[in-house]
Amino acid sequence: MEHLDKFQIIFNNPSAIYNAGDTVYGYGWAVFKEPIHVQTVCMEAIGEAKVEWMTSSDIQASDEEVFNYTTVLPIKGEDKNSQGATLHEGSHYFPFEFTLPSDLPSSFKGKHGRLRYFVRMTICTSGGPHPSRTSKFGVQGALDLNAEPNAALPVENDTFEPLGSLCCISGTVTAKLHLEKKGYTVKESVPVYAEIKNLSSRRINSTSVSLIQNVTYYSYRGRFSETTKLVTIHKGGVGPRGKQTWQKELLSIPTTPPSHLHGCKIIDIQYCIELAIKPSGFGKKVKIPVDIIIGSVPLLEAKKEKTSYHPLPSIVKDDVIPFPFFELATNPSQYMLPTAPPWEEDDDIP
Repeated sequence: MEHLDKFQIIFNNPSAIYNAGDTVYGYGWAVFKEPIHVQTVCMEAIGEAKVEWMTSSDIQASDEEVFNYTTVLPIKGEDKNSQGATLHEGSHYFPFEFTLPSDLPSSFKGKHGRLRYFVRMTICTSGGPHPSRTSKFGVQGALDLNAEPNAALPVENDTFEPLGSLCCISGTVTAKLHLEKKGYTVKESVPVYAEIKNLSSRRINSTSVSLIQNVTYYSYRGRFSETTKLVTIHKGGVGPRGKQTWQKELLSIPTTPPSHLHGCKIIDIQYCIELAIKPSGFGKKVKIPVDIIIGSVPLLEAKKEKTSYHPLPSIVKDDVIPFPFFELATNPSQYMLPTAPPWEEDDDIP
C-alpha cells in the first residue's frame, strides 16, 4: 500500500508469552505517508492446531481451532462517520485487549504438527488494497499436579534382560529405576535412583537417563507418533560382574508444554524418564521407562504469582510516548520505539 510507511503489532509483554487466563494487551502501530480514509480496523486473535504426516499411500492431515476472538478496533480521526474516518499523515495507534480462556492448551511445535497463536490486524480502506499484519504470541497452558491421580506417589520399574545377540548370550543384566514421585513442573530437578547389576561376562559401555517426550498426532483416518529426547545425563560403564548405583542424580525438566495438552483433540503429549544400558559389542540397548507427568502447578504448593504488565491507557496524546511500558529511558530521544517480536517468514503464518 503506497500510503503506508510502517505497520506493526506490538504486545505489552516483550516476550509475547502469556499464561492461559491472562489478559493480552497490545496495539497496532501504523505510519501513513499522507492522509487516508479508513473504513475499519479489524483484529483477530486465533489459536489453531495442525498436523500432517505422510504414509506409504497418501498424506494424513487434520486441523483444529482452539481459540478465536475477533473485534473491530476504534478509529480516532477527522470527518468521522458511519463509513469510517480520515487519518492524518504520521503515526496512529489501535489499542486492543482480549482475555485468554483458562483452559487453553500450550503452544507447541513438533516435526509433524504444531499449535500456535497469533494476532492478525487488517486496515480496511475505501479504495483498497487492505494491508494486513500478523504477529505470533505464545501461550503456557495450565496443569495442576494436585488434580492428577497418583502424581504424588513414587514410581519405579525394573527388568531382567539377557546381554548379547540370540546366538551369543553372555549373561544377564538386572536394573531398577526409581523416582520419588510421578508429577513434576518445568525447571524442577528430578532426583533419579537406579541400580544396575551386570551379571554377564561382557562389559556395559555406558548408562544414561533421559527425559522422553512422546507426541501422538491424530487425523480423521489414523494417528502417528514421534519420540524426542529432551534431556540426557550419562554415567560411566559397568565391568563384568560389576554394579552401578544412581543415588539422587539430578535431571532438570526443561521448558516444555504440560502433559496431555488438554484442550487440543489432535495432539497428545506424554512424558517418561528412561534408563538406557548400552552393552559393548553387538546387542541391543536395555531400556527401562517410567511414566511421569509434567504440570504447571507444583504438588502441595500455592500457585505462584503471575508477572503483570501495564495495561494500555484509554487516552493517547500526540505529543507523548503512547504507552508507559516503553518509557524506559531518561532521555526522550532514547525512548524505545515500538518493535514487533522477531519477524516470521510468510510461509510460517497463515
